Amino acid sequence: MLKDIRMHLEADEGKQADLEQQLSKSIIANHRRNALAFARHIPSIQHEAQNVTSESIAIFANKLGQHNIVDYGMGRTVYGLDPQAEISRQVEEFTRHAPYISLQANKEADDFNGDKVNELKSLPVYQQHMAYQTLPESVDVLVVFGLGLGFHIEKLVQQCRIKHLIIYEPEKQFFQCSVLAMDWQNLLQTMEDKGTAVYLQLEKDGRDLIENVQELASNVAIDGFYFLKHYNHDIFDVVDLGLKQYSWQHLLREGFNFASRKNPNLYLPVWSESIDLERSQSVSKDDPIFIKNLAAFKKYFPDIYGEFKDYQPQEWIPVRLPNDEINLVQKVSLQAFNGESPQHDAAVSFEYFDKYPQKDGLVLGYKGAKLKKYQHYQFVAKTEELLEEVSEDIGQLPETVKSLIMFGIGTGYPVETLCNQKKVEKLFLCEPNRDFFYASLFAIDWETILVNADEQEHRIYINIGDDGSHLFRDLLAQFYSIGPYILASTYFYQSYYNASLNQALAQLREQLQIVISIGEYYDHARFGIAHTTETISRGYPLLLAHPAKKLTHQQKEVPVFIVGNGPSLDNSIESIKEWQGQAIVVSCGTALMPLYKNGIVPDFHAEIEQNRSTFDWICRIGDFDYLKKINLISCNGIHPDTCDLFKNVYIAFKSGESSTVSALNILERKDYEELEFAFPTVSNFAVNIFSKIGFNQLYLMGVDLGFYNRDKHHSVHSGYYKKNGKEVYDYKKNNNTSIVVPGNFRKTVFTKHEFKVSKEILEQTLASRKLDCFNTSDGAKIQNTSPLTVDNILLTNSAADKEDALTALTQAAFCAYPEAQHYREAFEARYSPKNLEFELAGIIKLVEQPIETVADAEHLIDRQKDMLFASYSHSKSLLFFLLYGTLNYSNSVLSKIVNSRSDAWLAQTERFIDEWLHFLKSVKTTALDNLFSFDFCSSFADKREHVFINNYVSTEQVAVKTDTSLEPLLLGRLKHLAFSPEQFTDWSATSLDGVRQLSGILFLGRNSKSILEEVGDDIASGKFKKLLICGFDPSEIEHLDCKDTIVSYVLLGDFLSSNEDYEALASGEKPLIVAHHLSYVLYKCFMSCEYYRLFIPKANFYGENMVAQQKYVDNIIDCIVETDGFVEFSTYVAMNKRPGINKEDFHDAAGNLGMFFSGIPTANELIVPLSDNALRDELAFHAKGKWHLVD
Repeated sequence: MLKDIRMHLEADEGKQADLEQQLSKSIIANHRRNALAFARHIPSIQHEAQNVTSESIAIFANKLGQHNIVDYGMGRTVYGLDPQAEISRQVEEFTRHAPYISLQANKEADDFNGDKVNELKSLPVYQQHMAYQTLPESVDVLVVFGLGLGFHIEKLVQQCRIKHLIIYEPEKQFFQCSVLAMDWQNLLQTMEDKGTAVYLQLEKDGRDLIENVQELASNVAIDGFYFLKHYNHDIFDVVDLGLKQYSWQHLLREGFNFASRKNPNLYLPVWSESIDLERSQSVSKDDPIFIKNLAAFKKYFPDIYGEFKDYQPQEWIPVRLPNDEINLVQKVSLQAFNGESPQHDAAVSFEYFDKYPQKDGLVLGYKGAKLKKYQHYQFVAKTEELLEEVSEDIGQLPETVKSLIMFGIGTGYPVETLCNQKKVEKLFLCEPNRDFFYASLFAIDWETILVNADEQEHRIYINIGDDGSHLFRDLLAQFYSIGPYILASTYFYQSYYNASLNQALAQLREQLQIVISIGEYYDHARFGIAHTTETISRGYPLLLAHPAKKLTHQQKEVPVFIVGNGPSLDNSIESIKEWQGQAIVVSCGTALMPLYKNGIVPDFHAEIEQNRSTFDWICRIGDFDYLKKINLISCNGIHPDTCDLFKNVYIAFKSGESSTVSALNILERKDYEELEFAFPTVSNFAVNIFSKIGFNQLYLMGVDLGFYNRDKHHSVHSGYYKKNGKEVYDYKKNNNTSIVVPGNFRKTVFTKHEFKVSKEILEQTLASRKLDCFNTSDGAKIQNTSPLTVDNILLTNSAADKEDALTALTQAAFCAYPEAQHYREAFEARYSPKNLEFELAGIIKLVEQPIETVADAEHLIDRQKDMLFASYSHSKSLLFFLLYGTLNYSNSVLSKIVNSRSDAWLAQTERFIDEWLHFLKSVKTTALDNLFSFDFCSSFADKREHVFINNYVSTEQVAVKTDTSLEPLLLGRLKHLAFSPEQFTDWSATSLDGVRQLSGILFLGRNSKSILEEVGDDIASGKFKKLLICGFDPSEIEHLDCKDTIVSYVLLGDFLSSNEDYEALASGEKPLIVAHHLSYVLYKCFMSCEYYRLFIPKANFYGENMVAQQKYVDNIIDCIVETDGFVEFSTYVAMNKRPGINKEDFHDAAGNLGMFFSGIPTANELIVPLSDNALRDELAFHAKGKWHLVD
């Protein structure tokens, strides 16, 4: 099993280069001679021998100076460490008992599989093996499956006189390796001298053996043939088994069974070493080590004891070799799992791992923009800069290993070798094959391993029988119980290779890497709790436990169309229209816009994201009456603002969320269902909830989870595309769409990581219960679904059946919490804010303690975890729910720094602790002041704002006055933005004359004194209902007589107009505040005059001129006289909320939701970075040299 190419090479690169150079000379000479030999003896393949090409397989020189073959795409060799000796042993074993099949005999092998036989020498296949005779000196026909390096052919031709030699080699590159390694010239000449006719079946795998032998038999008299399988191959294995199990006459009638399903537990590598079966013995359950091991497991792992005390091996039986070591022999083929010394193999493998251990590390960062204002991600951004300085030198495996995952224990020797040489504090053992674990009970001293771990207070977790598909959840539960941050210190040791499990294993490692980054961090937990509290308090119906019992069989037979926003949705629209009277139509996420544009009103709209971006996307439809015809179905945590858009709202609890656990601690947990597979996409949620409710016919439409054209990644009618068909943003640039997966209607399609995970979760969901799921999407293939084109949809139920199912679904499967109006009160009584404040103060005090040694840092990690779990155990505070994810991230970063073995680790630790303390203190403020405030994130907010602007119509005429030296086109720009341009008019005596009530917008600019003198009387007349004034100093309007007018001020800190101003912008000395942006800002503020008295637009600065930025902020702050706090929106800060406005309501009239902060704004709230692209565009716009109506 030692096939990792790195084990075969000299550690000294110079020595390895010498070996390669020595062998290269013989390779060149061999190739030249062999090409000529084939031209003479077998000219039909002379071309392949002459033109050697390497696609993924090549010959190399190992550290013994021998040839071997490597698949360099996988990094694995064909043969073991000593190819010549291994091949010689195979030939020796073959000649001792050479398999033979007669062409005349009719006798079949009796009970050949031996499923219930667990004694080696009682196996029918063993008895038949022993019955095979020694290979005679003269052989009529020999069939060899596999050429490889070809050395076995040399030995057999030298040993015997073979009349007809048939060689099957499906891999052309193997043949070409043999041309470089072996002396074919001499071999072919020897064959000619001995009268051997050779039939080299290149790129043939033996499936045509029957036809080939029959053809030979029709030309020469033969009674039968000997056969040797040189290496393992799917077709070779079937043919070899068939030849041993059946008579030739049976095979002539029935052929070989190539359709048998592959069993990963029967996996064999390409090359298996031969062992001496005659001298090997079966194990006995009376073996003292077996009895002792069982007793140890009975004490420490009683479930394992219960499973294995009377265990009967299924596919592999343990055998004791002549050297007293334990090996495994496959029942059906008699092939051994290890070579002659499994213990030696384990030692060699571990020796290499000890020198070059594998540690996958963790993906800790966040690259998105939508959530960048979250406190957690601000903390991540600051620590990422620090992590870039931390280069972890893994080096040799330390004497004390914090954590190690071993995948595959084989016969147990790798575990024993590891535990004999290292102290492993947390050891996770995963063995997918139960037969292998059973064998380990006879091989190694488990008792000592378990007792030592117990005495040293180490931890061992053992998972047996999981092929990796469910292992992630089991491992995750273990890591969560001890703190997932330990993954940062976890090594990964794969003790043996199994290609059948590669995908599951790669997925497991990938999932473990992102455990921390996808965990539920502070902001997610906080907003999830706030949203859940609000939606329960509103009395929204909740999904009841066992909902499938609430519907009749007939109701559950109504089909459900789950509609995603994949590109194939465009081809499904007409089918949805045709069948929507009979099927429940569920739009998922951004699929709602294509349905709206095509006149389809779904029965339900589904969402799962709890941040406010769902509100932005849905509002972009622009038709709020349409939305009020649709029911929203979602999970707890959905944003309350999104809920407000729809007719009715139905909520299901999402398993594992802090908001779910904390809520169900108050509600009766047994009364409500929890969804386990409602992630990562809304389609997963929809499939999960409707399958959980019991619906038996699901149709996936536009749930592509992949795309054959990477430029067409969603429906063309969706919000991902502009009216002209171009993308709103570069999807390929922002998403890695190069992953290739099998297609539903095509061989392959492209996908991205999130969709790949979504596909895998969907497959788990559909495997969890029996139902019919038809995939009509032209995207990724989804296991447990049936491909079905939309043209072949045929529904037999009636429209009345659908209405009956909808009624039962909404009225029986969901029910509001009876005490909804008192829920928040009960929540705050259970989770006391005072307890939270006390516990946060305790963690802050702990983190403030000085760190001087590695032990100090490790103590901090452990104590923080202990404090968190202590809080969870008494469950009187939200500390655990709020901080668990972010604390795991923090501990992961600190572990990485400490384990870096860098000389600078202490200084890096101090910098990290400063950031961690800053985060904890800010949490203490926000969690206590704004615990129940809603998420404020946005996505394409400007597009949603345009919808609100277009829907906003002032009840009065709006007079506009501007400083024409700075912005002469303000009126025109406002008209361009407005749905009703005529509502804006120029501020003049003519326009004001005779108008009884007005509103106004004033841009004072740099001519504030003259403008105010000009309009003072107009304002004092009392005609103005509301007035928005924009300028550089709010004090300039203090003495303005405004009567009862609602007056708000927009405070600008600067304004660009001259070429010098733009040069200052480019150098980072001035912010981007320009004329063609002003109208948009003023329009939004004008709409919200009734809410706030003061608005401060955010300023875009290029570069990192912190002095200029702080000076700008100081000038702004100097203009603020008094404030009771401020509300931060995406593009501006609002202050001085008007009386009568709900103090917990932080919306504006453009559909934005802000975040309240006490005190005065800082640079963090007032300054926004200006990107290189944005600067380039602004400079180009200014360079046009004329005023433009729109940007």
